Amino acid sequence: MVAEKRKNGKENGLNPKGVEMAKCLSCGERKGNRFCVALSGSICSLCCGTKREKEISCSPACDYLSKGKDYQLDREITKRINADLHGESEDVFQMDEVTDFVAPLEKFFIDEFYRNRDMNDTRLYEALAKIYAFRTGILPVLEGRNKTEEMIFLKFKELNRKASSLSDSLKTRGILRMISSIRASSGGVLGNRNYLEMIFSQQTGKGKWANLFEKLEKEE
Repeated sequence: MVAEKRKNGKENGLNPKGVEMAKCLSCGERKGNRFCVALSGSICSLCCGTKREKEISCSPACDYLSKGKDYQLDREITKRINADLHGESEDVFQMDEVTDFVAPLEKFFIDEFYRNRDMNDTRLYEALAKIYAFRTGILPVLEGRNKTEEMIFLKFKELNRKASSLSDSLKTRGILRMISSIRASSGGVLGNRNYLEMIFSQQTGKGKWANLFEKLEKEE
């Protein structure tokens, strides 16, 4: 009943407290449902999304601006990863020099995050996607937005320096291959920690996938 009243209130241009919302300061047509720091008043979500940093001189402190940029960046990164994965004609994990580069990073994931039950594959994926975006020029700088990203980026920079003999192209493709592994092994019925479980079994011979990897090794 309460939810229905709130829904009806929104449809009638009322805020959650039942007070009528003012018109959008930008278009003057729709109800203003977002406070705009730059205009010192409420604007509609359409004007906020289509006019930000174009017709409206947005404040860097605006939360809607920050979230909008993050959303667009995530879309751009995903589009680039999808295109580049489609263009891969060979598995770079068949190259010893590439596996030697990524294996320490996967070991780092196990050592630092496997015992943390709050950690999941999505957070690893997001960090690797940002590394890939940085290496392909989409991101100008590599800065972590949380402690997990900061730790992963610092480790990657360390491994990048140590693998000075490996070409930048193969390093980038190695990161892309890790992203592909997470996509293929995580989510759905497999759960959102299956990639972590998989690399744990690969590197330790223990865990839920240990028997499978032991069988695969015998068949080789």
